[in-house]
Amino acid sequence: MSGRAARCRSALLLGGLLLAACRSAPSTAGLSRADEAAVQAVDTAFATALNAGDLARVVRSYDHDAWLLPPNALPVRGRDGIRGFWGGFLRSYEVHLTVGVDRMEGRGDLVYLVGHYHMETRPRSSEVPVLPPEDGKFLEVLRRGADGRWTYVADMFSSNGTAR
Repeated sequence: MSGRAARCRSALLLGGLLLAACRSAPSTAGLSRADEAAVQAVDTAFATALNAGDLARVVRSYDHDAWLLPPNALPVRGRDGIRGFWGGFLRSYEVHLTVGVDRMEGRGDLVYLVGHYHMETRPRSSEVPVLPPEDGKFLEVLRRGADGRWTYVADMFSSNGTAR
């Protein structure tokens, strides 16, 4: 490599390092306490609605183009698909769900939650299989809409295995 090429390469490398050093750092402001409470309220409202068999309130927890990623099933997209998934489940089972948040982190209008759940179900008819109690985990991404309301844009959950 010629001296000029080496100097150009060094200048480019130095310029790249300077740009990387000068670029603005990600915001560390995080979520306000009010935002944290509002996000937590979405999980609470979802569990309350599921336990009450209130499909309309369950679906209202999701954004219009949300993704639901249930275990051992294809992804479900949008409120109509999500209504179909949870509607089928609630037609088949009475549900008792408890949820807990293990981690919440967000910036601006996006937040993610990692948490755990315990679910017990009771079949609504003898044709529906009995499900054992289930402990599991979830990952949720919520977005604050123009109306200020937080809703799920992605919701993934899976069992840890049969509860003991």
